[in-house]
Amino acid sequence: MLKITIKDKLTGETKELNIKRTLSGDYMLREHPEIDIMVLPEKNKVLVLPKDMQTEPVYRLQDDLFKYLVSKGVILPDTVVGGNIYGSLEGQYVPQPPGGENPVQAVVYSLANFIEDQRPAYTYHQEYEKQREKELLNPPEESATELGEIPQEPFKGSVPKYGFPSRGIYRYNY
Repeated sequence: MLKITIKDKLTGETKELNIKRTLSGDYMLREHPEIDIMVLPEKNKVLVLPKDMQTEPVYRLQDDLFKYLVSKGVILPDTVVGGNIYGSLEGQYVPQPPGGENPVQAVVYSLANFIEDQRPAYTYHQEYEKQREKELLNPPEESATELGEIPQEPFKGSVPKYGFPSRGIYRYNY
């Protein structure tokens, strides 16, 4: 695991990012809660995979990531396509920019900015889910009833227990 500290030259901000390096020399960013991001320097690609299942919100998130990278000028817009892995999207970056910048550093910096921008929304969502679960498991006194507090009635609901007697053989209703 590599721990990278990124310092912005203009603002002086530093960001820390945990990146794993694979045996093939690729970089994996796993800090986002819903997607895994891989930077493939050999192929000049960024590959985005869902962590669990490919759902509509995850696809929208992948699409937003590539729109962000295209808007920052990191990914070539005409190369963003679905990958050969189910639920993945990929896009290519310029192997050698004309300014002489290191393209992998530019890609990782842009990905770190995207993850940092997304972090407050996911933190809020996680806290909301924890609070909701806490309320369901331990409800307040005014929202809960004890067993036997509401009296049992002999018949509840609008459908008779054994069907409607006017239909003939009423025990075999479907």
